[in-house]
Amino acid sequence: MKPFASKVFIASFISAVLALYSVHGVSTATEIAYDDGTPETTSSLDIGVHLAVKFSLPSGLSRAKLLMARIYKAGRSGVNMRVHILGGDGMTMLSVPFNFSLAVEGAWNNVDVSARNIVVSYVFYITLEYLLYYDPLIGRDTTNPRNRSYYGRLGSWSLVSNGENVMIRAVVEPLITVSSTVTGTPVAENILVVLAPYLFSACAVSLILTALAVRRSRKISQIPISH
Repeated sequence: MKPFASKVFIASFISAVLALYSVHGVSTATEIAYDDGTPETTSSLDIGVHLAVKFSLPSGLSRAKLLMARIYKAGRSGVNMRVHILGGDGMTMLSVPFNFSLAVEGAWNNVDVSARNIVVSYVFYITLEYLLYYDPLIGRDTTNPRNRSYYGRLGSWSLVSNGENVMIRAVVEPLITVSSTVTGTPVAENILVVLAPYLFSACAVSLILTALAVRRSRKISQIPISH
């Protein structure tokens, strides 16, 4: 391959790789956490009362798919709790509540909700409803930031004592909103899925440009040189 064609190929290849890498970075799952990972104390409540954490999506992100809730079980034998995903008003259900078993003690229990297609916007809550009397114990962190954790019932929340953090985390995947070509209504899509056709087109153009550069280079090399 001639030097000119080599330069075009290298530039095209690097551009395609950078484009793919940048989109991969945008679409990567993000864990939202307000605790430092180590419980200094614990929380537990009566039957029917909830522990809740109010989450805000990262700056610049307005919509996301909730992939996972992470819950730190600190102790006691009880395992069953009911998980609720609520909108920013602390009342609107974003999914049908479901029971989950906190099987691992002294560690994080991961609640995979990716198949439930839960879309969250700006602010949302993950709450744990108690099904057993003050059992199990959920980890609580006393470091900053504070004032993100609550207890109570749907639509009626009080801050946890001293603004401490109940150890519940959220894992989200960025979404963008596009219009349906059929109905014109907004539809949430994964960023990588939406941009994939454009990336494919960019790569195809890069390959075509490289092929043309190679062809041009060959033609130039075949021109007789007069003496």
